[in-house]
Amino acid sequence: MKLLIPYVKKYKTLFFYLNITTLLAALSQLSIPLIINYIIDDLIVDRDKKLIYIFSFILLFLGLMDLLMNIVQRYVSIRFSNKIIYDIRQDVFTILQHQDLEYYSSETVGQIMARSIYEITSLRDILTWAYRITFLTVFLFIGSIISMFIISPLLSMGFLVIPPILYIYITRSSESNSKMFYNARYKFGELNDALAENLAGIKTVKAFAAEHEQIAFFTQKNNDYYYASMKTAKVRANMQPVIVFIISISLFALVFLGGYLITIKEITIGNFISFMLLSLQIAIPGRFLGWIGIIVQESNSAAIRLNEIFHAPIHINEADKPKNITNISGKITYKDVSFGYPKNNHTLHSVNLEIPAGQKVALLGETGSGKSTLINLIPRFFDPDQGSILIDDINTKQFSLSSLRSHIGIVHQEAFLFTLSIFENIAFGIPNASKEDVIAAAKAAQIHDFIMTLEKEYDTIVGERGVTLSGGQRQRVTIARTLLLNPKILIFDDSVSAVDPETESKIQEALEQASFKRTTLVISQRPSSLRYVDRIIVLNKGRIVQDGKHDTLIKEVGIYRDFINAINSQIKFMDWDESLTLEEKK
Repeated sequence: MKLLIPYVKKYKTLFFYLNITTLLAALSQLSIPLIINYIIDDLIVDRDKKLIYIFSFILLFLGLMDLLMNIVQRYVSIRFSNKIIYDIRQDVFTILQHQDLEYYSSETVGQIMARSIYEITSLRDILTWAYRITFLTVFLFIGSIISMFIISPLLSMGFLVIPPILYIYITRSSESNSKMFYNARYKFGELNDALAENLAGIKTVKAFAAEHEQIAFFTQKNNDYYYASMKTAKVRANMQPVIVFIISISLFALVFLGGYLITIKEITIGNFISFMLLSLQIAIPGRFLGWIGIIVQESNSAAIRLNEIFHAPIHINEADKPKNITNISGKITYKDVSFGYPKNNHTLHSVNLEIPAGQKVALLGETGSGKSTLINLIPRFFDPDQGSILIDDINTKQFSLSSLRSHIGIVHQEAFLFTLSIFENIAFGIPNASKEDVIAAAKAAQIHDFIMTLEKEYDTIVGERGVTLSGGQRQRVTIARTLLLNPKILIFDDSVSAVDPETESKIQEALEQASFKRTTLVISQRPSSLRYVDRIIVLNKGRIVQDGKHDTLIKEVGIYRDFINAINSQIKFMDWDESLTLEEKK
């Protein structure tokens, strides 16, 4: 209810129509037994044919009104539920878009997908017919009890025992089985995880001939979900028949007691028929209470899992009155910055660094030394645990996220493309970009000539994640996408690792032109990336251990000289003289 009430309030007009039509349908159903009672006990005894005909037409009218209201309420309930489901789905996606990367490092794609699709869809039943049947049953029960007391207080007292029994049974069952329903939905999320991860890494699976192991892993997750679902199935199997049995016993008791009261002339035959019709008005929708109890439990579990998205903390927040950057020079300053990922030790330790506007900087260091973390703090993918990061001497936390990131262009090591055309992928950051600008960016990234060889050129649709392109082609498209932004700060996170040396050389030349008067940070383990930089920063275990130009650092004992010597030794090893023996080559 806490999840749905805000959405119900938004569509209160539809909610009002739903209740009114259900109310009118209930009134129609309640009126029919009372009129039948009057016809049997009064009109038939008095043989008033005229009134019998009149009330017969009234019965027909009430039946038609009940039919019409049921049709209208079904349409209204479907429209009402679909609007709410649409809004919840939209809100969930919006929240996911604004979540920071820390959230995605702790949540799996499968669980997020299960919550975003399966859990939301499962709320539809409670919004369509479960609420309508419950409201109808409650109103019919209240109306029927009032009518029954008017007809026979004694007979009504026996009927009042049934609702508390049903309420206690459904409530206790819901309380004891809530964890079971939640667990089944969680296991479905794990099953989603197994499928999503397998499909994303299908090339790796085939490369290692690991199909059988993956099938076994998926089978285990499938079994877990199956057994969790079967536990909930037992609840479904038990609850509905028990409720139907309780209602059937109550009807049997009413027939027995009613028959006895007729024999002692405590009630009339018309009273008895009317009483039984009223009890059936409650019993027929009441038979669905078991299903409604199940739906309530499932919907409650779905709401709990959706609230895990709605209530997940967002750590990257904007200031109360954030500044919108209209123009920056690109100066970057790290002041005593320390940072560690959740559940890990600190990755960066008291980093102090100033990068003047327009300077080109290369970041070197072993894997895990903190290079990518250092650049991920600039666009506020994460915030430092201690210290601050400034752009043009202003703390990045004072800027709005959208304007901050609009001036930062990042080419990641993993080239990700959407299932769109090449044109749309390049123009992803600027949807209204002209074709001329897109082509210029593609040329700068050395991908234009390849695109023109395709049958549909820039309108060619790439496969999921750009699977129809090679690794180098995908990387050059992402470089073009970044260059189109024309940012003041350029970041290349090992972005030429997937291209051949000749293409790399062309891209490096293009990037040299593109980075003119732009602050540029390059992470790379290739010596060619050092050719155009003004400064080299070497990191080790989250600390800056060397900082300077090539000519200076190569003379110092340290990581940089070891790095260059290792590269030189590789080149020397490859530059063999065929006349040398193996021992001489060594």
